[in-house]
Amino acid sequence: MISSQRIVIHVDFDYFFAQCEELRRPEIRKLPVLVCVFSGRTEDSGVVSTANYVARNYGVKSGIPIKTAKAKLRDVKEAVFLSLDADYYRQVSETAMAVIKQQADIFECVGIDECFIDVSERAKGNFDFGKAIAHSLKEQILDCAKITCSIGIAPNKMLAKIASDYVKPDGLTIIRPEDVTQFISSLDLDKIPGIGPKTRDRLAKLGVRTSGELESFDFFRLTAEFGKKNATYIYNAARGVDNEAVVQSEGQRKAIMHIVTLKKDAHKAEEMYSALEDICRLIHESSSKKKVAFGAVGIILILDNLENTSRSKSLKTHTSSFDLLHSTARSLLDEAMAENNNKAVRRLGVRIYDLQDRSGQNTLFDYSMSKQE
Repeated sequence: MISSQRIVIHVDFDYFFAQCEELRRPEIRKLPVLVCVFSGRTEDSGVVSTANYVARNYGVKSGIPIKTAKAKLRDVKEAVFLSLDADYYRQVSETAMAVIKQQADIFECVGIDECFIDVSERAKGNFDFGKAIAHSLKEQILDCAKITCSIGIAPNKMLAKIASDYVKPDGLTIIRPEDVTQFISSLDLDKIPGIGPKTRDRLAKLGVRTSGELESFDFFRLTAEFGKKNATYIYNAARGVDNEAVVQSEGQRKAIMHIVTLKKDAHKAEEMYSALEDICRLIHESSSKKKVAFGAVGIILILDNLENTSRSKSLKTHTSSFDLLHSTARSLLDEAMAENNNKAVRRLGVRIYDLQDRSGQNTLFDYSMSKQE
């Protein structure tokens, strides 16, 4: 059952990296702007991280190769290709997030460009008050950080995230409790968080193409196809049910991550051991400087076809040990490569998360990306 008292807001900064670049270079706002992660191998190697809406009108989107993006924009001489500037984007994000925190009963940062807030108490369970809070947020974020955002308001996190994506850019969408069934039944399946292309295709083979069709689909057939855990999520999602709480994250560091481009593509874990150790040392140095301990370790593999593979492990206790970081990351790398079916790995990354401040002071999101020399 959807609670009429719970009011969750999802704030999503519009085309964030590209919008930040437009902020400091207003003259490029009407041009196609692409913020890219250059691998360094060739002038065109790498991927598009974020594209503004002018670029999107030419079919450019996040995650496509830079070479592909340039082909789509070959007739646009004014197209702007920029390197990712994480430090600058973090500064803009911190300014906007500080505004949002002031309006929240509970604040949960889930990325440099998005967050959830629970405003149930200050809105007194009234969605009209929630709407007023959202309008105030948009005005204050624009005034202080000079960026636009899209906001979704709903009775739970899943619906709020769907709502924030419903009208972009600079949108505001409300899904009231009484409107949930009608709203979600008309959605395509890929609009529901957690239902990706593979799941969508498997559902299509079962004759399910919309949320409305999924809502009436037999739960036991879903279980047979996807397993109980996934089937339960899919079944509930089609009904707008999500009981996940907004979790306070103010003052907590989200993650430290470092990614490198390998000197040459790797097909075996052993070929990456040296790079892995170097990455772990950089991660450890960063965590030591910031005086944080970590409770989980993850690795990221970016393949030559730009597919991503990741593995992670929670530790028994928080630690600042380099040896434990390195051994855990190496074990995860061995595990991932054992299941990799001989695919080529182009880039390797390590991240630590579930961080605790060891200095008694607040820490902030940190993200770095570089080419291995």
